[in-house]
Amino acid sequence: MDRLQESELFARVVRELAAPGELQPTLDLICERARQLTGCDAAAVWSTSPGGNLTLQAVTDEGLGRALAIVLRGGDEGVAREVLAGGGPVLMADRGSETRWPRYRLALEHRQLSFGSALGCALESAGRRHGALVLYAAAPGHFDTETCRVANLLAGHAGLVLDAVAAADQNRHLQLALQSNRRIGMALGILIALHHCDDQSAFDRLREASQNLHVKLRDVAEEVILTGALPAYSARRSA
Repeated sequence: MDRLQESELFARVVRELAAPGELQPTLDLICERARQLTGCDAAAVWSTSPGGNLTLQAVTDEGLGRALAIVLRGGDEGVAREVLAGGGPVLMADRGSETRWPRYRLALEHRQLSFGSALGCALESAGRRHGALVLYAAAPGHFDTETCRVANLLAGHAGLVLDAVAAADQNRHLQLALQSNRRIGMALGILIALHHCDDQSAFDRLREASQNLHVKLRDVAEEVILTGALPAYSARRSA
């Protein structure tokens, strides 16, 4: 790919990522465009769960992703873990001559994963790390200075995009929570009028119905709004 083609593709990637979207499609797009821009064989986004486990969020090659997930669950080494721990970029130029991460490399051999080089970049913005973008190539030495530059540019832009997606997602959740609270408030008003009770007693009735029916509180509230009464259930009896 010459410089003009690269510039045109990168400009298209920026436009695509700038469009508002949800998290998973955005992560999938980042992986696919990273693969195209760098000419690598596969790309993946990894993150760390609150418990410290490595989680595969998106990948262009599902078979490789499943195998790598097994490898990474079994150890605390490797490109993705180092990026998530310290930022990056982290380059494994030639797996055959690599001396870091002995357990990781042994696990790769055991799983017969044959990629010869890998590059990891942090997806972060304003100090917030969203994950690690890791690129895998079959050939050793695939990631030269120019390829690393392109990958870092993409990762930097993707970090900003993921920040915006996370903010939009949080806003959607807040809007849903607000709407749900309003509907619960309407249901409580109906129960207060129906049973001539105070708001705490009405809420206790709503919660008891939710627990006994094994459904969410907001779903019971919707039933109350629709029918004007709590849904029927058999009250739990103590032994």
